[in-house]
Amino acid sequence: MSFVDIICQILRTYPEGMTPQQIREIIRARYPDYYDTESHRRNVAKGHYNDVDHALLAQIYGVSRTSGQIVVDKTQKPIRLMFSAGQDGLVISNGVNTNNVERRPEQTTPIEVTMAEPLTPTSDLLSEYLTKWEQLENYRLQEASLGLLFHSLCPENKKIEHVLLKVSALNDFYSTNIFDTYSVAKHILTTDIDDRLKKDDHSLVNDIAQISIKNKTINFYSFASKYCSHHKPTSYPIFDSFVEKMLLHFKSADNFDTFDKVDLKSYGRFIKVIRSFQSFYNLDKFTLREIDIFLWLAGCPFARNFN
Repeated sequence: MSFVDIICQILRTYPEGMTPQQIREIIRARYPDYYDTESHRRNVAKGHYNDVDHALLAQIYGVSRTSGQIVVDKTQKPIRLMFSAGQDGLVISNGVNTNNVERRPEQTTPIEVTMAEPLTPTSDLLSEYLTKWEQLENYRLQEASLGLLFHSLCPENKKIEHVLLKVSALNDFYSTNIFDTYSVAKHILTTDIDDRLKKDDHSLVNDIAQISIKNKTINFYSFASKYCSHHKPTSYPIFDSFVEKMLLHFKSADNFDTFDKVDLKSYGRFIKVIRSFQSFYNLDKFTLREIDIFLWLAGCPFARNFN
């Protein structure tokens, strides 16, 4: 199997895409024959890269520029790679609905496309987006399945089997890139989260996010927001890169709040920013979860087709 095949195989498993750094970690863990190769060591010895990790990362970036099966989303930093056979090295430079992109079978190098800036949020616009959300059958059924799991089958977090089942389902549906679901489930179990969920304790998200795996602390912040949200969706909106991107966009466009990007990684501050967004645009009739859905749809280039 070639290195390109490995990358494509990984990306097929994670349809929402992955950063080159995340792909590198999977290769290190699951494909050791493609890590610390003779070529990597030779390039490090020549001073081209600081270490083997950097050499592997450069190889992944190189594949992203030349493969006709990989979509490159440059609206995020670091970039995000997605598998999309037949889309011919498409590069997203400002968010794009790829359903409307002309296919060019002969194209072997990346092309750049753009889309118009998002519209100003209004009640009518949010209602339109939420209607579209209901029409996205795959997402709607996914959420219904998770709702059944979190609210009917395993509503509490007192048994490792229940927690592990929920962690695994979220990891699969959302492609949250958790490579050790047991360690994450054990961490949630020992954090004793049920009472804090009932009290809408927003600091819980950051506490769940900090997980030690193999003596290394990893911040699974987006996953932690998803885990809490699926217990109490109206109290815990989901943080991800698309929501972050749109909040930063609307801050730049309309100055609705004074937060910095780093502030969004503190969940209590993130909630305040969402509420500030809600108040500024007169969206009080919508729940935090509905606003979260709007922001995600507005920011995700592959979730919608509104044109």
